[in-house]
Amino acid sequence: MINEMLDKLKSQVRQSIALQQQGEIFKAFLGYELAFEALSYYDDLGYTQQTESIRNVALAAQPTPEMTLYCHGLILYYRKQYPAALETICSALQLCPNSPELQLLKGKTQVALGDFKNAYETCLQMQDAGDLSFFLAAEREMPGEDYYHWLQLFHFWLAPATYVEIGLGHGRSLALAGPKTRAIGIDPYQGFWERLNYVSPHTPATLFPLASDDFFVQHDLTNVLGQSTFDLAFIDGLHLFEQVLKDFINLERYARKDSVVLIHDCLPIAPVVAKRERCTGFWTGDVWRIIPCLKTFRPDLEIFTIPTKPSGLAVVSGLDSESTVLAENYQAIVDYYLGLNLPESTNDRFRLLNVKLDGCDGIAAKFARQ
Repeated sequence: MINEMLDKLKSQVRQSIALQQQGEIFKAFLGYELAFEALSYYDDLGYTQQTESIRNVALAAQPTPEMTLYCHGLILYYRKQYPAALETICSALQLCPNSPELQLLKGKTQVALGDFKNAYETCLQMQDAGDLSFFLAAEREMPGEDYYHWLQLFHFWLAPATYVEIGLGHGRSLALAGPKTRAIGIDPYQGFWERLNYVSPHTPATLFPLASDDFFVQHDLTNVLGQSTFDLAFIDGLHLFEQVLKDFINLERYARKDSVVLIHDCLPIAPVVAKRERCTGFWTGDVWRIIPCLKTFRPDLEIFTIPTKPSGLAVVSGLDSESTVLAENYQAIVDYYLGLNLPESTNDRFRLLNVKLDGCDGIAAKFARQ
């Protein structure tokens, strides 16, 4: 199935070329970014000959030297060759100094290099530095590896026989499931292979193109997984508190005491990115409300948030499939917590959201089962 996915990425690159020729620069560049990021994943799996041929399609189609340099810089960035990427991007900016796409990529590369001072200067030079400023803030508040790294660690520690993911994005997190894991992915929009860019090198997941509420009405998770409980679940669907709460309630009915639920986007870097209506490119929604909610209504649970970029990863364990507190009080809980404000200060946010700052070793000691 990997070769099918690579063929899809080649088609995606060709679509970006067509958009670029039509003057749809933003959409074209977004397509290149998604494709080049995914191609780096397949590089790591050993498909370098195929990935290089796809990148060359994009490079050969660029109409100007600065656009060729942009693509080279983007490729180097996703290969984590940051010094070379920055040098390439700066060369492109000499030819096209006002390009917002180049300025953004320059700033992101400076952040990746830990050069926060110059990344901030790049922000000041941009007319709209919203996404870069949020990216920079996330790196400062949450240094270290990103949430994909932590997801991979939980797969390694738990060696889950069963894994449930709600909300798929482009499939990168779902592809982390190991060779002995039965994985399912639930998403009404992205629950089709033709819309994903990543597939596990092991057994591909089973996809359900359904809203999570509909999935739990139409399917018994026990039958889908082939066992009565799940080992690991990841919630990354709608960025709204009431839906995250529903997803948690539905999952917990199939949990054991040692099952683990991970929830993305629980640590916003600022209140503006946590608004219920999206007004920024970088957006978490109000998922964060699930943490104080569970702390209050389910003190029996073990809850903490890992400060991992770009927006935190909550870990919930000690689950109880027989608990009905959340379901019975659902509407009252939603009504109350929608009135709760996210603290402005980092320290207050970290305290409210149970941020754990003692690093990987303590978490590994608790969850590693191998």
